[in-house]
Amino acid sequence: MPHRGDNSVMAEGETTSTGSRPDDTRPGGVRYQPLVIVLVGAGVGIVIDRFRPMPVFAWWAIAAVGLCAWLELRRRRWEPAAAMVLMLAIAATAAAWHHCRWRLFAANDLVCYARANAQPVCVEAIALGSARLVPAPEPNKRNAMRAIPLGDRCRFDVKLTGLRDGVAWRHASGRARLEVYGRLPAVEAGDRLRIFGRLSAPSAAYNPGGFDYGAYVRAKRQRSSLRAQFAECVSVVAPGGGWGPRSLIHRVRSHGNRILQRRLDPRRAALASAVLLGARERLDPEQKQAFLETGTIHLLAISGLHVSILAGLLMFVMLRVPIPRGLALLVVAGAAVFYMLLSEARPPVVRATILVLVLCWSLYLGRRALGFNSLAAAALIVLAVNPAELFHTGAQLSFLAVAGIMFFAPKWFDSEKQRDPLERLIERSRSWPARMAWVLGRIARRLTLISAMIWLLLLPLVMARFHVLEPVAVILNTVLWLPMAAGLWFGFATLVFGGLAAPLGVFFGSLCNANLWLLDSAVTHAREIPLSHFWVPGPADWWLVGFYGTLAVFAAAPRIRPPRRWCLALLAAWSAVGFAAGPLRDDPRRLDCTFLCVGHGCAVVLELPSGQTILYDAGQFGSPSSGSRSIAEFLWSRGITHLDAVVLSHGDIDHYNAVPGLLERFSVGVIYVSPFMFENPNEATNVLQEAIHDSGVPRCKILGGDVLDGGEDCRIEVLHPPRRGALGSDNANSIVLSVEHLAHRVLLPGDLESPGLDAVLAEEPLDCDVLLAPHHGSRGSNPPGLARWCTPQWVVISGGRRWDSREVRADYEAAGSRVLHTAECGAVSVTIDPSGVKVEGFLPPRAGH
Repeated sequence: MPHRGDNSVMAEGETTSTGSRPDDTRPGGVRYQPLVIVLVGAGVGIVIDRFRPMPVFAWWAIAAVGLCAWLELRRRRWEPAAAMVLMLAIAATAAAWHHCRWRLFAANDLVCYARANAQPVCVEAIALGSARLVPAPEPNKRNAMRAIPLGDRCRFDVKLTGLRDGVAWRHASGRARLEVYGRLPAVEAGDRLRIFGRLSAPSAAYNPGGFDYGAYVRAKRQRSSLRAQFAECVSVVAPGGGWGPRSLIHRVRSHGNRILQRRLDPRRAALASAVLLGARERLDPEQKQAFLETGTIHLLAISGLHVSILAGLLMFVMLRVPIPRGLALLVVAGAAVFYMLLSEARPPVVRATILVLVLCWSLYLGRRALGFNSLAAAALIVLAVNPAELFHTGAQLSFLAVAGIMFFAPKWFDSEKQRDPLERLIERSRSWPARMAWVLGRIARRLTLISAMIWLLLLPLVMARFHVLEPVAVILNTVLWLPMAAGLWFGFATLVFGGLAAPLGVFFGSLCNANLWLLDSAVTHAREIPLSHFWVPGPADWWLVGFYGTLAVFAAAPRIRPPRRWCLALLAAWSAVGFAAGPLRDDPRRLDCTFLCVGHGCAVVLELPSGQTILYDAGQFGSPSSGSRSIAEFLWSRGITHLDAVVLSHGDIDHYNAVPGLLERFSVGVIYVSPFMFENPNEATNVLQEAIHDSGVPRCKILGGDVLDGGEDCRIEVLHPPRRGALGSDNANSIVLSVEHLAHRVLLPGDLESPGLDAVLAEEPLDCDVLLAPHHGSRGSNPPGLARWCTPQWVVISGGRRWDSREVRADYEAAGSRVLHTAECGAVSVTIDPSGVKVEGFLPPRAGH
């Protein structure tokens, strides 16, 4: 082994025995970190290909020419030019690799057959993992707002091998996510399956500000989804080998899950599976929401924290076992790699594992590794596996947090090592309880300081992606460090001994259960603390680029870094720019009406010239949380944090089940309902009334003839229901709004149908420019008669893909109207200003609609 003081073999950046450093700095004291420069070049290439792509052969050609030019320039010793050309070659290589992973798919990839509208298929595929059970949601108030109850499901990824075409089979390729409704028999990684299901393309962002799920799974090269209605639709044609690496890893993970289920309380077992094995399927959605709102969601996703706790404990033990040092470090490195594979090698885990390997190697050689160089190496490996990770929030948060710790922690804590020797002597003279209290206090101060630094550093990105600001996270993450670490240690012990020695498994399981109970209880109670979290719009992407780009430049080039007070002034100025450049209304006389895409449901946002915002209906047939998230994301994208009024047209659940979630995220002035909405209460309407009552928002009843406050030049009139109401279902008593501005009108009739519809049609005809098709485009809404009565130029159908709206579309088009369907073109925006009426969809029409 090389001697520690042998400068000839020292790594760059290592401190010598005399405290000096080798010549590894540049002018200004900037330490040389070559892989950081390589990472910057690779990142630039990936970004360029994502937003300004070129043919892949062009990228490879640039990379080859650049490499040849670099060799020639190095031969002539033109170092600056050689460095620039090498960066160009690195950027082109990264761009080419990103192009291959993001844009190039086989000609027989299943995506070639996938459409937005699901279609029946029969395929053969190989399971890439064991079937993961997603249990039915527990009965609670939120689930009472679902129109269709959700049962058990199973999810796993598959690799396609064949697609049946009539009686013949075609060769097919590609990856897909399979979701099966019901409990599947044992399916293991490597099994060959035959699947009868429905094939569709993953949904894109259908509303401004919405999450693009299609892009998210595309980064994994999954561009199609399969759904099987029954477990019997999936059969095992041939079992897998059983002892391949992938199969072995999944078997170990499944065995670990079974051990946790046996040894822990059911709620804690689901939490343990998430923090130990990365299996979050069994977590209750409310539980995950609590972790998000308290800034502790990172505890549920296996990350560097988990790997460092595992590696730290194992290294502490192994270095005290009487075995060679190299063997002990090898065991630690092997355990870290195995745990990375066990947790599906997510980018944060890969990053942490690489840093553990670098640490083990440096300890073995007796050298000190360059921190940022090691972090850049980890990032380059992650991008080599999947260059699209550069755009994923999880990877960004993980690397950014570690970079912040590497930059700030030495500056803050090195001063403690240089304390006066007299202070150290006084400290050693104290009693052991006093010394222990002082050590624990120092650890708590350090953890709090690091927690605050990470929170502040990540805050803009968290606000932009999750729209939540959680001050409670600073203290909570410090408090939870000990139960989290203890829960992980005892959880790992439960996994190791649970299948070998039952008494030890029970013992460690009880300790793990207790610590996870503390963790879960602390998060649940912290969520209820007033002012613990706030829902916010978040900064724009260009602001984030400017903010983090400036931080990176100041960190890399301290010579140009201004004094601290000027840094604070720059931050304040940049924040002011971000607030000032938010969504602005360029014409105060403009009215914006947006029909959001919420599946089979309705949500219409009215942004009035007076600055008021009114929401007409807020619900969907599926998950209430999904509906409230879609509406909230649009409102935040518009910079809206307050709703002046919410109008609920009637008592169908797909028109109001998102309201409780919105009341938690936004302040609301008033909620308007018809007098007949709560005449026949049920569990869902009771939950709605309770949410309105708890929020303190006043509830007012409106009837035909009432006029709502819309400011100057905007008249919002209630056309229906009449004071005596209409016979029939809730639909017949839907609130019908007429929104008129600058002699143009938008008509919002909810789910109006006969006999209420007949009463409206019996009134004087009312011309309108834009009509919301009643009842999601149902034939029962009398499209021909309604089109003759109000002669709309545009008709918007707010609904899902399952309903066949072709006849309704034909009826309106025959009357001279143009029809837009939110399932086809996403959100439909209507703008009324002095120039007239402008109507457009968020997405262009796509094949398969």
